[in-house]
Amino acid sequence: MGVRERRREKKKEKAASETSTSEPTADTSPVEEIVIVEEVQEPEVVVKHQEATIVEETEDLAIITTEEAVVEPEEIILMPPWGDLRQTEWMYGIPPREKDREMWAEEWSDFVLRWMEARNVHVLSVTAFIKEPPFNEMTNKIDSFKLIGNALVQKEIAEWLDRNRRQLRVYWRFLEEWADIIYEWALKSGKVRLDVKSIVIQEDTHSFASLPEKDLHKVLLIMVEKELASWVDKKKGAIKIIV
Repeated sequence: MGVRERRREKKKEKAASETSTSEPTADTSPVEEIVIVEEVQEPEVVVKHQEATIVEETEDLAIITTEEAVVEPEEIILMPPWGDLRQTEWMYGIPPREKDREMWAEEWSDFVLRWMEARNVHVLSVTAFIKEPPFNEMTNKIDSFKLIGNALVQKEIAEWLDRNRRQLRVYWRFLEEWADIIYEWALKSGKVRLDVKSIVIQEDTHSFASLPEKDLHKVLLIMVEKELASWVDKKKGAIKIIV
């Protein structure tokens, strides 16, 4: 065999050798691909688990919020210390004896005073009395209303607004106190000029805004007399706060 032929043979052997050594590398490439796929899949599983946890926590919060909304009462019904009709039936009817009747009216008048203050009510009508709990459980409601009203009038903390005693003005806070309250509120809120109409219409979120207009005129007069304010228009009930 000549030199050229030997060189050709060596080249063939060398090429065959390179081909044989590259085959294992090709065999391992699928394994590398599998490893890469597994590494990508693991974070996906973790992310899905976290999302599920967040959903569960959100649902729990939603359930708690719903329960709180259901438990919260729309309106609190104030009851006397002796309970309702089922607990003390004798308190829901006028006693026959005069002595017992006076004590009965006295106890009910104390409760009516607290009830009106809690409800921010200044005038109680017989129509509202016979409809509102717990008064609506009484027997002979109209006579009960008049007896209780008379007990409050005798204490000088109420007055009848009509001859037929169908409307009762109860002073669970005296007008002098309202004058101080309105003055302090005016200073804090920066309200310099006040009048009856604006207090009733614009300040309806405050307890004094529900006062009868007649009483508001009296309150503003008291503020002027106490030198807490001066008149802008006395007839219209307009004042200027003195700082």
